[in-house]
Parts: sequence; structure tokens; C-alpha cells
Amino acid sequence: MVAWVWLGERLGRLRWVGLAIGFVGVGLLAAPRADFWAGGSGLAVLASLAACVCYGTAASFARRYLTGISPLVIAAGSQLGAAAGLAIPTAIFWPSAAPGLRAWVSVGALALMCTALAYVLYFRLIERAGPSQALAVTFIAPLFAIIYGSAFLGEPITPRMLGCGVIIVSGTLLATGILGRRIRKRS
Repeated sequence: MVAWVWLGERLGRLRWVGLAIGFVGVGLLAAPRADFWAGGSGLAVLASLAACVCYGTAASFARRYLTGISPLVIAAGSQLGAAAGLAIPTAIFWPSAAPGLRAWVSVGALALMCTALAYVLYFRLIERAGPSQALAVTFIAPLFAIIYGSAFLGEPITPRMLGCGVIIVSGTLLATGILGRRIRKRS
């Protein structure tokens, strides 16, 4: 929606429907605990929505002002900027006991594989497909959270979660235009 407002990106009817379906699916998935009482996740949901706006703004900014610059350069610049921005809080909150080797290796693996490599691919995708296509993948992040919760924390996957997952994936397929192209081909 940020690309629609800022860049004038055209969103057809099916893509609007896909966005709405995706939002409904994520809302249904988060709804049972999305309150502001003790133990609720209302603030976390609001923080996630703010993060989505930041993602949309950053992707549209990249498309508007960084076109033609190598995705590797953009990824490196964004990571160096993030490291500079986190230097002071890191120094302030540094633990009293030095982290062990396993922690450093884990941080290094996350930094290289899950951040550096992912950002190079992400900025390349923005350059080639546009911000709304690149960001549509964020709709499926809640599904990965469910899978990781089950795999690493032993959290149960309920039929309700699976149903919400189907709604989210359907909305994502429409929002990215993938399902819309298949529907138009059959018509």
C-alpha cells in the first residue's frame, strides 16, 4: 500500500482483494491473544504493524532512490548503518560476562546467512520485481513463526492455525498477482 501511495504503483482489484484476505488471515491468527491486558500481545501486534509500515517505506525508498545501485552495495550500506546505530546501545548493555564461542558463532551465522545474504537477495528482488512483490513475502512470516514455535518450542499447531495459514497464503498469492494470473489464464 505504501508503494501505491508513494510510487503510484497500480494495484488491480484482485491484488486489493489479496491484501485484504492476507490482513484478515494475519488478524485471525493474532486475534486470540491480541489484547492489551496482562499477558496479551496487543503491543507486540502494534509493533509488528509499525514494522510493516517501515518495511513498506524502506522498500519504496529503495525503489525510488536506489535504482541502479548494486544490491550488494545497498545491503552492505544498510548493515553498516544498522551496526553504527546499534554501537552505543551495545556498549551500554554489554553483558558483564563475555559471551561464549557458541554465541559468537550463532551471531555470525545469523549475520551472514539470515541477514547479509537475505538482504542482497531482497534488494535484488526490489530492483527486479518492485517493492510490493518483494514485501508480499512478509505475509507468510506468521506461518514460519508457527512452524518454528512447533519445531523449537514444542508449541502445538492447531486446526485454527492451519486454516489461518491457508487464508494468508491465498491472500499472498492474490496480492503478488500469482493467483490472479492463473485465474485470468483460465478465463
